Amino acid sequence: MQVKKDDIQKKILAVSERLFIQRGYENTSLKLIADASNISKSNIYRYYSSKDEIYESLVGSARAAIMRISHRFFTPDFIGKYGPDKCDEIAEILTKLFCEHHSGMLIMLRSSAGKDRRIIEDMIMVKFVEACPLEDEESKKLICGILIYGLTEILLKHSDEESIARELNALIYYHYLGLHGVKENMGIVK
Repeated sequence: MQVKKDDIQKKILAVSERLFIQRGYENTSLKLIADASNISKSNIYRYYSSKDEIYESLVGSARAAIMRISHRFFTPDFIGKYGPDKCDEIAEILTKLFCEHHSGMLIMLRSSAGKDRRIIEDMIMVKFVEACPLEDEESKKLICGILIYGLTEILLKHSDEESIARELNALIYYHYLGLHGVKENMGIVK
């Protein structure tokens, strides 16, 4: 029985997605993808010219979506106006992004040194952390790292919209309004 080209291509992408999420892009070789797919490395080259092309197939639309929505957060409507209504709006926008591009976002976040990971880190550092007037660069990096860790953990542990929304909401409230803001949002403190 002959396997269709589309089936082979889908299998390569599915295995690559799983391995990029588990191991990170940098720690996944084409040989590993080939072995896990039960497809020869030379056969993978029939469908993709490189590991980068596979990666691009998996994350390209997520990257484009990030770039599209990031501009929305950095308008006068958002900058410096981080009350509960804005936290809810940010969480809603990010929930939609994370649900529509779950695996692409996770692959980007799990890559330790990739350009997409740096895009996300720079966006958080320059836009979200800069909204807090901190002079200490190390503190800004720490906050950025905490946010990246939180976003990654949410995507690793949750795939349903309700759970992603709940966890993102808590992370956004905590980032902008502190623990007291989270408690108020959850109805624990009035």
